[in-house]
Amino acid sequence: MASLNTFRNSFKVSYRDPRDTKRKQRYFKTKEEAIIVLGHWQQVELYAKNNMNWRALLYNETPQKTLDEIFTAFTNNVLSTLINVDTIAKYNVVINSCKKVFPGDTIASELRTTSQSIMGVTVTGWTIYKHIMEYQHNRSRRGIDSYMRDLLHIFNWAYEEELVDKRIMRKSDRFKKHELPPLTFKVWSNEEINYIFNHTELSQEQKDILWLFAITGVRANELVGHNTKKPYKELHWHHIDFISNKMQLLQKRRQVRETASVHPSAIAILKTRFRSGADRPLDMSYKELNAFIKEISIIVQIKFTCHDLRRMKAQVLRNETHDITQASKGIGDKTTEVVHNHYAGTTIQEQQSINNTAYNAFINILKR
Repeated sequence: MASLNTFRNSFKVSYRDPRDTKRKQRYFKTKEEAIIVLGHWQQVELYAKNNMNWRALLYNETPQKTLDEIFTAFTNNVLSTLINVDTIAKYNVVINSCKKVFPGDTIASELRTTSQSIMGVTVTGWTIYKHIMEYQHNRSRRGIDSYMRDLLHIFNWAYEEELVDKRIMRKSDRFKKHELPPLTFKVWSNEEINYIFNHTELSQEQKDILWLFAITGVRANELVGHNTKKPYKELHWHHIDFISNKMQLLQKRRQVRETASVHPSAIAILKTRFRSGADRPLDMSYKELNAFIKEISIIVQIKFTCHDLRRMKAQVLRNETHDITQASKGIGDKTTEVVHNHYAGTTIQEQQSINNTAYNAFINILKR
């Protein structure tokens, strides 16, 4: 049962919270305040022990929070501590998506039982959100599910911080796997790879940039030289080590640049661009790069994006090695994130071996 003890210069009330069955403590300056709270939690515990409506007692104790209050608290206490502006922007988009469906003054604890008629069908709770986002705002189910993943994080935080006394959202509220459309992406054939890199209508610069992305497997925004919103992400010549075939890359979700081994064929292209007087290794913005790749796509009449060139390296590596781990490491993807970050990071020597394997695989394809 709940108990009262002195602790230094205060009074400690210890009790078991039936919402999560954990033992908790609260501290008070005066004994009178502590006795009032002690009596409250003794009654709550008694109700819980006898399967009585203990929630009613907690409801009377704490005013119910609105969605706006929860989102404001999350913004002030969580988003304000983040460094990554992309993450902050992502959560703001997610919060706004929720407020497009549910008014900000909605009592959060009542959301799951809220009903609404949509397209002639009465739905409740988070099904309302899914339907409105899909049918009125034309969002894809995978996009909606991604939003709901982040909303779940927000509401779980609110529950853990005791802003609400019951779960506002559960994992089961998200789309089930069979309710989502299958993931599709560009799968390269050897014939397509050969055709692109030997296409007679492509300029040498176009072929060089294609090869640069294919053989490195890096993301587009890791190589571009212009980024007005995030200039710290720009790749400059001082990030290139021409002698040891290395680059300093600022990879996704990383705070500092990391050294990556690059195949000599990629360094040779960069060296040529450097000698030509180019201001930066890739003297264009992300938008300009996309337009550049789109022009190539139109010329060769194969629909692909810059990110598909990253997939190209992964697919060539997996076909060659039959090892998804090698393919993952080859493009710097942290699929094996826990092992990479906490147990054994990829060494420069291992990267060199992987890049040589990718290079030889490409050469074999182009010789056919």
